[in-house]
Amino acid sequence: MKKQWHLSASLISAFKACPMRCYLKYVLGIIPIEDTDSQRQGTNWNKCLEIMGMKSGQVCPECSNTQKNMECVLCEGTDILPENMMDAVIRHLNKTYDNIPISKTKEEWLTERAILLYSLAGYNWNYSNDNYIVVAEEVKFSLPLRNPSTGRALPNVTIGGIIDKIVQSPNGNYYIDEHKSTSNSLDQDSQYWNHLNLDTQTRLYPWAARQMQLTNDLINYGLSPDDPLISGVRFDAWHKPQIRPKKLTQAESKKFVETGEYMGEKFNINQHKKPGQEVEPFLFINGIKTKIEFGAKEGTFAIRETPEMFGNRLLQDIGQRPEFYFARREINRTESELKRFEWELYNIYKALRSIEKTNTWWINELQCEAKYPCSYIPICYNNININGGCIPEGFKCIFKGK
Repeated sequence: MKKQWHLSASLISAFKACPMRCYLKYVLGIIPIEDTDSQRQGTNWNKCLEIMGMKSGQVCPECSNTQKNMECVLCEGTDILPENMMDAVIRHLNKTYDNIPISKTKEEWLTERAILLYSLAGYNWNYSNDNYIVVAEEVKFSLPLRNPSTGRALPNVTIGGIIDKIVQSPNGNYYIDEHKSTSNSLDQDSQYWNHLNLDTQTRLYPWAARQMQLTNDLINYGLSPDDPLISGVRFDAWHKPQIRPKKLTQAESKKFVETGEYMGEKFNINQHKKPGQEVEPFLFINGIKTKIEFGAKEGTFAIRETPEMFGNRLLQDIGQRPEFYFARREINRTESELKRFEWELYNIYKALRSIEKTNTWWINELQCEAKYPCSYIPICYNNININGGCIPEGFKCIFKGK
């Protein structure tokens, strides 16, 4: 049995979806070796936003407490953040997407990098005049779980997490600022927003922030119990692009090779010919080798977009319909809602301990392939015994000493 439980939004969500999923990840520490595409893109998107939100000219957060790292992607060993943080983002993405995994082609891997880079460029343009003020960043919390009836703190359990940002709106209200990436529509009437209204994190973080505000734990950020209580969450959502690199028409291909221009950008095109060969079936577009597909008629051909060409088309699409890709919405939380959530936390923990005591972690089969296939399907479908320190193929244990 666990000696101490640290409840987080992700642990609670996992338990609500499937106790077995919670047990494998948060009790045994077993996770897949490779993230899913969705998880990886979401993590990398948040990291890009984190870097972009750093203030140029300040001390590098990666090197400030350590010896200077000449390979640091943020400051390149200078210990000072660059004037243009987009340069640091590009270096970060170059390093992140340097090694191509076996499960991906080079085009797929570089296309994912292009999606993040050009989406961020569109994001910066779209929100260049954001009038919300950041009042706190990286706010860590570890709070006791109390019996809502008596107020008594329960032993051996805390509720923790990290609030990325607390922002103040133009009308003076305070919100938790959360970034989300999704494949769902961001239209006003999209069910995506209704689902977020029920999301564990949209209640846990405001609940925790208000607890800290009322006990003066946010006073260092200028937030006291006399200020307006944190209202809820402002969600900053990115709709992940669904388009991918395409093959140009023969007319588009010819024009591109003749002018070197595509979507308003100039590209460097080279065609290497071998001795005795009139036309080499490859082009080098900004150094990227691209195959030529010759047409039935002499002199005709077609090429596919390189990831960089695709990125420029994506950026143009973002400029034409930014509301398709980006949306922000405030979700307010009332005192009565947060009080009900406090009871929810209490009951979830009681249920968690009950299952733990009997070691009867059951499987919710309705979640195996609900929206996305569960990462633990290979374990559950094959009834693999994970006790005794056995780590199934394709998984690893993140807990030390196991």
